[in-house]
Amino acid sequence: MSRKYKINESKADIDQLMLTYFNFINGKYMEKALKNFAEKEGYGQEIVFVFFQSDLDEYDMAQLPRPLDEKHVLIELGYPAVEVEQMAYLDFKTFYNYLNENVKKEIAKNPEKTELTDLLEEVKHRLYV
Repeated sequence: MSRKYKINESKADIDQLMLTYFNFINGKYMEKALKNFAEKEGYGQEIVFVFFQSDLDEYDMAQLPRPLDEKHVLIELGYPAVEVEQMAYLDFKTFYNYLNENVKKEIAKNPEKTELTDLLEEVKHRLYV
């Protein structure tokens, strides 16, 4: 995590950040990401990551602009995609809503991926949403 950062708070900025995230994980990485989220473990690819509180050690937590608690995830988009690191803190319900929307899109493109629905349900249960 770098020192330069921008915390995205507007819906439009967060939507763009999540679009970037799902552009990286949709397809072959979606199943792995959902399995991780069901264990409250983060997942990322290349420049974009989702972190749960348990993913971060004391040093990483101290680097954050504000603490990450056990009811939120941190979405991070880093260099070289952006000059200033982009971050967003999402509560589990909001995060789940983005997951749900993107799993539906993935299944619409690949109807044979029915296991994604089961994994999404597992995530929903584990995050208490």
